[in-house]
Amino acid sequence: MSFLKPKVYVPPPPPVPEEPAKADYEKAAALAGEAEAQERKKRRGRGSTIVAGQLGETSTGMGSSGGTPTLLG
Repeated sequence: MSFLKPKVYVPPPPPVPEEPAKADYEKAAALAGEAEAQERKKRRGRGSTIVAGQLGETSTGMGSSGGTPTLLG
């Protein structure tokens, strides 16, 4: 009674994956050190960051409000 059984195609199983390569910790540490050194070269010091200007500085726009300069101006 083969007409009661559906004809189903079963694909073959996928091939067995290869063994992962052993981790080279020395090479990974060297690459991480180089990346960290490049990131440190990109950093800037606090002298190059402009926040709000000097507190003792007076400007024409701030004279009417009487406040000190802020980040919003």
